[in-house]
Amino acid sequence: MTEVLWLAIGLVAGAAVGALAVGWWASGRARTRAERVAAMEAEARGAQASAEQGRRELDETRRSIAESREALAKLQVEASAASTRAARIEPLERELADERRSRAEAERALATRVEQQKALEERLQEKHRTIEEAQVRLTETFKVLSAEALGTNNQRFLELAEQRLGKVLAGSQGDLEKRQQAIEAIVKPLREALERQGKVVTEMEQRREGAYKEIETLVKGAVEQNRLLQQETGRLVSALRRPEQRGRWGEMQLRNAVELAGMAPHCDFREQVSTEGEDGRLRPDMVVSLPGGGSIVVDAKVAVDAYLDAIQPDADRDACMRRHAQQVQAHVSRLAQKRYWDQFDRSPHLVVMFMPIESALSAAMELSPDLHANAMASNVLIATPTLLVALLRAIAYGWRQEDVARNAHDIADAGRDVYERLATFAGHLGKVGESLQRAGKAYNSAVGSLENRLLPGARKLRELGAATQAEIENPPLVETEPRSIVSSELIEE
Repeated sequence: MTEVLWLAIGLVAGAAVGALAVGWWASGRARTRAERVAAMEAEARGAQASAEQGRRELDETRRSIAESREALAKLQVEASAASTRAARIEPLERELADERRSRAEAERALATRVEQQKALEERLQEKHRTIEEAQVRLTETFKVLSAEALGTNNQRFLELAEQRLGKVLAGSQGDLEKRQQAIEAIVKPLREALERQGKVVTEMEQRREGAYKEIETLVKGAVEQNRLLQQETGRLVSALRRPEQRGRWGEMQLRNAVELAGMAPHCDFREQVSTEGEDGRLRPDMVVSLPGGGSIVVDAKVAVDAYLDAIQPDADRDACMRRHAQQVQAHVSRLAQKRYWDQFDRSPHLVVMFMPIESALSAAMELSPDLHANAMASNVLIATPTLLVALLRAIAYGWRQEDVARNAHDIADAGRDVYERLATFAGHLGKVGESLQRAGKAYNSAVGSLENRLLPGARKLRELGAATQAEIENPPLVETEPRSIVSSELIEE
């Protein structure tokens, strides 16, 4: 733009020189040409001012693009932080929404910058067109002035001016292209970063959808399991409301507890035993035999109707739970009055009240915290499956100790028998030793007779030639005597 100004000034100076050269015949029109030159100079200054304004706007656009870069860097940092939190579904949704808003804001900012760039380019093009129009007007004006003032010489000056102006315009066009390339170089990383950000957001969206599908599958499975559990619970509740089914179920729980405690192999329990009491026939659910001949009675007839009513969705839970606690307390009192321990010999003053549902006992104790203490004061032990298994395991341990003691007596009897047999064997072995000792003495006597009486005659026969030349060896004497039994335990008295 400075060159344009200098060119305009040069043109004005040339016009002034031309005006002086032709002043002798154009003095009447000098004022008009001066006004034209002044107008052209003012127009050139306006073009320079417009160019300066364009530079300032371009600088402002660069600053805006730098701010967009910083915002993009912040967005990239936030996107990186968001990717580390992708494992959490709900925070991921919030972060994804934030990222979407940030991306939308960045896209809007980018669109704004692009629009500003387009507006700047349009303004630059407008300035370029203005300069071209000024060039045209200057050319036309100088042509008129040259034709009127200088003729052919001024035509050369005009061509020179046009060349200079063309160079200036070419430089301006090249500068504009460079600026466009610089803007493109600035905007391209921003566009690529936004594309990468879009890919990250897309991947996060895909992961979120996958996680949602997994959660949906798990929720469906849980709902199905809950439905099946509700069906099974409903069937169990319906079955437990019938006394005969509840009795069978209680007996089954007793059998499971006995087998789990290891009492079944000993066959030390009897189910559905009946006995006569003061109030008539008593029928305990199970009698457990104790080591040493005692027995413990187990009763499993406690009512759980109120508890089953309480767990129904549409039931008055508080009222049903109070009724359940009263039923349990009443059953404790009835068991205490039956005095089962008086019907069995050597039985401890205790009866076990078996409750197969552990939560039923917990519910009763919530309303009656002293339920266990009152029951024990009445010689009634309230046992859930866990407590009953522990009690039966203790009894099974007692039976194992009983078996060990019984086996110890058998071992002592067997030891005494073995000891007696060993003493008899030692007597026989002593007699064998005595016989061996006598046999050794007889053997030595025979050897002495052989050496003293038989061998001398045999050797004389060999010398006379009446026998073979085979040598007759002297048999060895037996000098070792059998060891005598000296242990007092092995010597018969």
